Amino acid sequence: MSGDLEDRLAALEDEVKRLRARESIMNTFNQYLYGADTGFEEDILDTYSEDAILDVLNFPPDGVDMHFEGREAIAPLYERYRSRRSLIAGGHTTSNISIVVDESASTATLSAYFTTTRAVGVQGGRYEGLLQLEDDGRWRFKELSIISAWGWTTDVETVSDPVDAGRSRFGGRSAAGS
Repeated sequence: MSGDLEDRLAALEDEVKRLRARESIMNTFNQYLYGADTGFEEDILDTYSEDAILDVLNFPPDGVDMHFEGREAIAPLYERYRSRRSLIAGGHTTSNISIVVDESASTATLSAYFTTTRAVGVQGGRYEGLLQLEDDGRWRFKELSIISAWGWTTDVETVSDPVDAGRSRFGGRSAAGS
């Protein structure tokens, strides 16, 4: 009986570890999305491991494919997201998010559909990534592919200006982050 209980407790502990990992991975993904949407370049870069690989396929507006190796090489791509004054001016919508954590809770895969909306257009595609648990206890992308599947530009009439991020409860960052 006690052996059975010990086995069940060990299995439960492993399951809790994987569930905690899944929640932490979701926090990392949200940190990435909010960082891109609100202009926190440092938040975006912090979601990548030092030696991360990033592939951006069919990048708008001209459908360029890009490959980066290492956080330092990735950084210039996100300079355009840096904001001297953080604004909530559009954003990502993600759906069909799938996170699969390995048995040891040290690596995981993530996939999700995305749509981005901006005043100039709409775009959609997929995120596909491999994350790892790092020594500091944070989950970061070891590999990420951003696949832009479609996009449209629009002629729009402005009905309101972007909102300063300071007016939001969390300063433009996700509720999970600080």
